[in-house]
Amino acid sequence: MSTANRILQLRLDGLAETMQRMLLDTAVSPVAREAADCASALFTASGELLAMSDAIPLLLGALPGQMTALLACYPPDTMREGEVYIANDPFSGGTHLPDIAVILPVFAKGQLIGFTASLLHHQDIGGMRPGSVPPDATEIFQEGLRLPPMRAGTDHVLSQEVRDLVTANSRVPGVVLADLDAQVAAARSAVQGWMRIIDDLGVGGFVEATAELLDAAEVETRAAFGALSGDEVRAVDGLDPDATLGRLDVCVALMISADGMVVDFTGSSAQVDAPINCVASGPLSAVFYAAITLLGPTALRNGGILRCLHLVLPEASVVNAATPAPVNARTNMVRAITSTVLAALAQIDPAGRPAANCGMAYVIAFSGMGADGQRFLATEIIAGGAGGGPDGAGAHAVSTDVGNARNTPVEIIEADLPLRVLSSERRRGSGGEGLHNGGDGVRRTYLALADGISVSIRGSGSSASQMDPAGVVRRNLPLRVSCAPTARRNHSARDLL
Repeated sequence: MSTANRILQLRLDGLAETMQRMLLDTAVSPVAREAADCASALFTASGELLAMSDAIPLLLGALPGQMTALLACYPPDTMREGEVYIANDPFSGGTHLPDIAVILPVFAKGQLIGFTASLLHHQDIGGMRPGSVPPDATEIFQEGLRLPPMRAGTDHVLSQEVRDLVTANSRVPGVVLADLDAQVAAARSAVQGWMRIIDDLGVGGFVEATAELLDAAEVETRAAFGALSGDEVRAVDGLDPDATLGRLDVCVALMISADGMVVDFTGSSAQVDAPINCVASGPLSAVFYAAITLLGPTALRNGGILRCLHLVLPEASVVNAATPAPVNARTNMVRAITSTVLAALAQIDPAGRPAANCGMAYVIAFSGMGADGQRFLATEIIAGGAGGGPDGAGAHAVSTDVGNARNTPVEIIEADLPLRVLSSERRRGSGGEGLHNGGDGVRRTYLALADGISVSIRGSGSSASQMDPAGVVRRNLPLRVSCAPTARRNHSARDLL
């Protein structure tokens, strides 16, 4: 591949990253602004991934499916410049309902040349619990507003009809609409940057060069996979959510060759009436992330890699749920899938492979009525730790692999919510001991400064106190939450030596 085309990939990567930075700078909700629970990417006119930001792999891996679903509903020749499209349906390429995709077609000289796309975790889109992540959901209809791919605006502005729809379904519509506007604004800024590239290359030159980029990434990937060719390897992991559901297995049979990476999930458990199922975007995110770890930091990160990934997903399973399965807590399952895929890859390419990371970063949604009579709602992500590696201990209190969100500063929590954070500390020794220890988890203690604060906790293996059965915290009573990776999911590096 020519130096000019590699420079073009860097420019496109930079454009996606600039879009991501603007999204973080303009978003209103703490989970996006502080925790960076969002992702941005660029796509070709045919819907292939062209460039992506340095963001959460769990979301980046979902955007290609969102694009495929959109183009199935709206063929490119029906699209017009300035249109805005949105979607969040997990069964049409999405993840879970709070993650809303905003996609804008990009035109140059009247020709469709690509798309900008972003995915952002929104604070509340309805459902049976504030925050739209109800841990007791048994079907998706309890989880909130479900949006199939839809035309949502013109002239790069969301329509009033969409605004009214969000307002009628969200507990905090102002926050949701502000974050949607931030997604549109970030996309518009990317369109402007894209036009500068077109000015340099011309429409025809750009289309030709990007086609070469995708082909080059495919060639690179097949060559790297060919060097690792070998026998099929297998791995099993899973979750133990509670006694009524029993163990839920993730089974992987993986083979790598110059023809690509085939990952077969046959044998994984059937879907359950609990929100820990995930849809097809979950295993794709996990496998895409795993492939990038194999290819290394200099690889061309675009849809050429995706051409080399082949997934076999059993229908109506915990790794590929079918409607009306609930999916809002699917991150637990995607993290289990990621650990299983990485465990299989460690048998093929053991050099430099760390032990398993914490299985889950916990999500807490706080909501209630403020002193001003306005409803408040904010989501916090509490991290676990990274697995120990051959060269050193795992990092403490950090989100990892497909779910690498940032920690929310205590000052932001206390500024936005009637809460005081009494303590935020490392839970020492929780990561497991060995030659190189696993990273420790986190313990936080919150003090409610108002009555009637509702708390919804999504995770597994966490502990909480001082809530009544409805999940309501009373004033001046502390809520203690621990996120401590267990030895099974975050063991030390000695298991690899």
